[in-house]
Amino acid sequence: MPIRLTTVELGSLMGMSQQNASVRLRNLEKEGLVERPEGMIEISRAGLARIREQFLFLKRLLEPGNILLRGRVVEGLREGKFYMSLRGYKRQLERKLGFLPYAGTLNLELLPEFVEKRVELRSMKPVRIQGFEYKGRSFGPIDAYPCRIGSIDGAVIFPRRSHHGLSVIEIIAPVYLMGELRLRKGSELEVEVFLAR
Repeated sequence: MPIRLTTVELGSLMGMSQQNASVRLRNLEKEGLVERPEGMIEISRAGLARIREQFLFLKRLLEPGNILLRGRVVEGLREGKFYMSLRGYKRQLERKLGFLPYAGTLNLELLPEFVEKRVELRSMKPVRIQGFEYKGRSFGPIDAYPCRIGSIDGAVIFPRRSHHGLSVIEIIAPVYLMGELRLRKGSELEVEVFLAR
């Protein structure tokens, strides 16, 4: 919602001169973070996104804790088996996460109210799995976040080259999760992601 505010008033609110407030406002406008229709000041969509990003960052600092994700099992592209069987990934995953992954991933489509948590998770520091070359082909890096699915330790992974949208996450574990947890397509599942301390 736009507000009517002079640069003198803005400077006073921010504890700075009118000139300084005016310069800062112009810079924000150039960055597309605010708009000034008819002498008013309005935060743009990009500005709201930046504020939200900063809010989540501060929230994490002040309220550290694990992230819970909930979604339904969906069919994947059937590529996880191939990628998780590659030695270049397997060796790093075992060394950095402490388990040798089952050759495959479990795909979970997050419930709408948990998609925002995925965005929050992606702003956290991951366990980085490096990309590599194999038989003349390049395989990209993977960001991994240790997690627990039921009583099974695993990891939520985000390959840098992914075909999934914001609502789908991939999970790896040392066991075949579909069989171990008796899941089927459409089964609802909760995943607790452990944040680095």
